[in-house]
Amino acid sequence: MKPLLLAASIALLPMSAIATTQSTEVVKSFIDAYNQHSVEQMMQYVTDEVRWMHITGNQVDIETANKDQFGAAMTDYFETLNHPKATILQMIDSSHYVSTVERVSWTHEGEELSQCSIGNFRVQEGKIAEFWYLPAHACDDIPTVNHADEAR
Repeated sequence: MKPLLLAASIALLPMSAIATTQSTEVVKSFIDAYNQHSVEQMMQYVTDEVRWMHITGNQVDIETANKDQFGAAMTDYFETLNHPKATILQMIDSSHYVSTVERVSWTHEGEELSQCSIGNFRVQEGKIAEFWYLPAHACDDIPTVNHADEAR
């Protein structure tokens, strides 16, 4: 009887609620893999045709147009940046779209540096199909989201 109640409860949930939870978890896992500097793990969260884009002024630059290009770009990125770490400061979700404000920090010649950027992700069937980043900027004093608190 209990499995039927669970199935009935899930069936009554709006699909957007299910998509939103799944979409935010995919983006969080993608960022966690980034923090482990694991291109292999990051690639688990993207589609074969993933597009990574930067938006600058009135132009959208396509950084990568598929999974292989993305993997090569991230391998180069981790080889050139010293111990980068991303922190999600804010996250907003809307169905299959997730927007983040992220702080990326790294060290350069012994100095701790950081910058922020707004990222927008489109999740399709449990994987990131496209993501766009706005230009990096100095970080405001935005409190960090504690994902452990969100789970309570």
